[in-house]
Amino acid sequence: MTSEPAPRNASNPTATAVTVIGLGPMGRALAGALMTTGQRVTVWNRTPGKADDLAARGAVLAGSPAEALGQAQMAVLCVVDDDAVASVVEQAAGSANLKGLTLVNLTADSPARTRTLADQLGTHGITLLDGAIMTPAAAIGTEATRILYSGPRQAYDEHRDLLAAFGGSAYYLGDGVAAAAIYDVALLSLFWTSIAGLTQALALTRAEGLQPEEFTPHAAAMSQLVTDLLPGLAADFAAERYSGSNSATIDSLAASLNHLRSAFTHSGVTTDVLDAISSVVENAVHAGYGADAPIRLADTLQR
Repeated sequence: MTSEPAPRNASNPTATAVTVIGLGPMGRALAGALMTTGQRVTVWNRTPGKADDLAARGAVLAGSPAEALGQAQMAVLCVVDDDAVASVVEQAAGSANLKGLTLVNLTADSPARTRTLADQLGTHGITLLDGAIMTPAAAIGTEATRILYSGPRQAYDEHRDLLAAFGGSAYYLGDGVAAAAIYDVALLSLFWTSIAGLTQALALTRAEGLQPEEFTPHAAAMSQLVTDLLPGLAADFAAERYSGSNSATIDSLAASLNHLRSAFTHSGVTTDVLDAISSVVENAVHAGYGADAPIRLADTLQR
């Protein structure tokens, strides 16, 4: 004889409002912020020791995924990837009724995987509200926090007061459940390629005997130029305005990159970062787009 999972939140005086699963630095910061709301917060992590500090501050330490999720109205997951999210849910579903749960997934993964996860969770009656955190763990609970959300509007509106505990700015991107993941991947690509460019630049300044603090204000000014140009470039891409007649062209960019690679090589600095960019540019030139503006590269990458 098999037993059915207990009805969800059935007159249980110890029912918890919110659960946090995944207690790395970010997960611990999220749980700590939620605890400031006065809600009873339950936590669970595959490695129990990571919950000790939160338990000492009053969090309820669950013994299993089922215990963590079985009585929650909202659960926040911040784990390694969406496969881990699905695994936790499947473990819980065997002995807990998860129907009606809103799962706020602050785990980074691909747009395609997010759509698949939404379908998987839907079979258990779980609503997925996906999110992307755009700030480090230290910012959680402060005005510096920036989090993007996507998924059913009703779920977002129902829980937005609790989500406000994370601080800063929250942006709802719409009903498409993968929107936050799309923004996350795109923005992190922008961030890390920018950091890669900075490391290339710093390597050259050191090789040529300059001090980083001397270079920094000029790097900041160049970054501001990119910021200033960004809206116009994005608008050109959206409108497919690719003509290079009034701007730099992909041909001129190719020539500039060749110059830069030569200069770095003569200074004894590897050109790995520039080589990757050059490969993209050369492909565009070979495809016949040399006379177009560099923003055409976004189109060739999609192709």
